[in-house]
Parts: sequence; structure tokens; C-alpha cells
Amino acid sequence: MGTLRNGGNGTFIGKAGSFIGSTWRDISYMKGIPKISNKPKSLKQLEQQSKFATAIRFLGPIKDLLNVGFNGQKQRKASGYNMAVKFILDNAITGTYPDYTIDYGKVMVAKGTLAAPVGPAITAYAETLVISWSPDINPYNGFLDDEATAVIFDPLNNIFLSGEMGILRPEGEMTVYVPAAYLGNTVHVYLFFMARNGRVSNSSYAGSAVIV
Repeated sequence: MGTLRNGGNGTFIGKAGSFIGSTWRDISYMKGIPKISNKPKSLKQLEQQSKFATAIRFLGPIKDLLNVGFNGQKQRKASGYNMAVKFILDNAITGTYPDYTIDYGKVMVAKGTLAAPVGPAITAYAETLVISWSPDINPYNGFLDDEATAVIFDPLNNIFLSGEMGILRPEGEMTVYVPAAYLGNTVHVYLFFMARNGRVSNSSYAGSAVIV
């Protein structure tokens, strides 16, 4: 792929012979039309495609949250979401082709240098989840006004729920009211902290529970 700079003839967008001109973020590019291959995909290619589809299906519903949670992990032009997908592919896909699944205990929805939740746990009551953690703070990377973010995943419906907003690190717990539609379902809970300047902690897996 070539990068075009404005010259006497300027740049172009669209197809011209065997080339396609386009722009992205005010940068003009020219690339050749890809050749269509009839060669069957290798097993390794099929495995990678299947793993990627599994990761995208799982993370797609929380793309915006992952752009925040993995913001500090961005490399070059990769988004936080892209880095989250890479993490899942490298660490949290289990099974064999074509039956890949997510290892929920190895999932992270945020990655950063703020102090991570210590001892996160969940307790299920009637249509309610109580998520708890150690309220300890420190003067270096765990502060009084760090806000807790809880992410609750229901694999049966492939739906994410969010916890209560505005709960701070020293409070040590939050209560989440779960709709009756989720009764009997097993959910997985992740917890991380965010500082007021946007800095985040690593997320911690708080465990799983059946909604009662």
C-alpha cells in the first residue's frame, strides 16, 4: 500500500485500472486490487478465523467500554477494543476447532496501572447481586475517589449488564438489581476502578453466580 502526497496531479478516490485510491484520517492511500484466491484455507487459517469470530461475538456488545478499559494499552493506531480482542485471543480462548469457547475466569475488560480490586466476591440474593471488595486505599495508585465499574455477563443470552454508577473504592461493595428475566441464569462478574483522570486498573474476575 502506498501513501499519496498532494502533487501536481493531486490524489484520487475510487478505482483506476488495477488500483484503488482512498483516504483515512486525512491520509490518502493507493493500493492494488486484491487477487481472489481459490486455494482452500489451511486448518491453521480456519482455526484463527474461528477464534477471532468467538472473541468478536463475546466482546462486541461492550466495544465502547473496552475502548476505555484498554485505552492505555493502545499501540500505534490500534484502538482499546482492538487490544482487548488481542488479549482475549492470546489468553481466554479455550477448546478445539471448531468448538471454541471463552474461559470467563481469564477475561479482562480493563487493563491499567491503577490498583486493581482486591478480594472481589459476589453474593446472590433475590434478584440482587452484591459485589464486594477490599476498601483499602494507598497514596500511590489507589485513591479515595476511584470509581468502581462492574460488568456482568450472561452467557445464555450473550448480554452484558452494568453495575451501579458512582460507587467509590472505600465503600467496599455495590448492589446490582437484576431483572427477573435473568432468573436461573449463571452470570460472570468483572470489576475494575477508574480514577477521575481516566486512569484505570486491571479488571478482576469476581466469580460467577446463579440469579435467584
